[in-house]
Amino acid sequence: ARERVAEAQGLLRRAGVRPSPTLDVDYGAGGPLGSPGTDELALRYAQPIELGGKRGKRQAIGLSGVAVAEAEFAARARQLVFDVKTRAAEARAAHAKSAALAEVVTAGREALRLTRARIAEGDAAALEGQLLAVEFARMEAQHATYRGRATAALADLRRIVGLDAAELPSVGPSPELPAPESLALPDLTARALKIRSDLGAARAVERQSAAELELARAEGVPDLTASATYTQDSDTTDGLFAVTSSGQPAPIVDNDKRISVGVSIPLFWRGRNRGNTDAALARATSARLHREDLESAVPRDVEAAYARGTAARDTVSVFRQGVIDQADQNLVVMREAYTLGQLRLLDVLNEQRRLIETRLAHIDAETELAQAAADLERAVGMDLP
Repeated sequence: ARERVAEAQGLLRRAGVRPSPTLDVDYGAGGPLGSPGTDELALRYAQPIELGGKRGKRQAIGLSGVAVAEAEFAARARQLVFDVKTRAAEARAAHAKSAALAEVVTAGREALRLTRARIAEGDAAALEGQLLAVEFARMEAQHATYRGRATAALADLRRIVGLDAAELPSVGPSPELPAPESLALPDLTARALKIRSDLGAARAVERQSAAELELARAEGVPDLTASATYTQDSDTTDGLFAVTSSGQPAPIVDNDKRISVGVSIPLFWRGRNRGNTDAALARATSARLHREDLESAVPRDVEAAYARGTAARDTVSVFRQGVIDQADQNLVVMREAYTLGQLRLLDVLNEQRRLIETRLAHIDAETELAQAAADLERAVGMDLP
């Protein structure tokens, strides 16, 4: 995309080049055909002259082409930023889930060891050990799954960023949405309509198509070619001689020199360029319709991203009000109650599963918030403070 900008700049320079003049040199001699003494030299200089402002219209197309390439490069860069942020959020979530399950697996391994010791002492039924073993195997399998996802997420992040296999990217903390008072939806929509790079590209394409239409119409005007010719004829008269000042005979030579100017006008009717004009008109109409469609879609994109971010922030806010801590405390109390014989093992296992699901749901909510922030930035077309 960056080289496409350089290409468009080169095409702009080429569009401003004027038609090159031509120089024709002709020399004729009659000697090889049995007419000695008959020579002719002609020099012709011709300069094409473009009419209808074609050069200016080509430059307008070139300028719009540069704007299109720059806008497309900006759009590609913005999309790359979004891809990196979303992949980083996925990698962060996978590692957080793997770490959370690692803690549960460690606690489950210790619980299984203690239960087996109690069974050996006759303080617990063998069924409890079997139930714990099955639950422990399920947690280990779940942990292995998220550990694999974490490795794959990092590999995908390396691919997006362009790192070598040995380089380990740092995903950093989870980003936050700005405060609600700094995110007025009408203001965000106005920014998006003003600075969105894909919308800028669509507008530049529309300008370029309009300039192409003007050039197609201008090409219906014929160009002229102005020329100037210098001709020199030398002809020796056979059988006639003149006498020089010294009295010696000399052949009579007739030397004629001429300068002529002219204008070359191609003969064609304007309708012969109608096909190009109709095609350019269709492209211009298509570009206008695309720009109008994109302008109508931008507010909806911003509104959808804004709603997604608001919902994600509310969800995370609920989890941050002590839900995880309370779930941990509930599990500790239930384990103590089980130890005292007041609860069944199934009650403890169910509570442990709820704790795992709550932690994973919290991580998913944090991930959704990070991705919603990236989505809102993409919809607006800029990094939000």
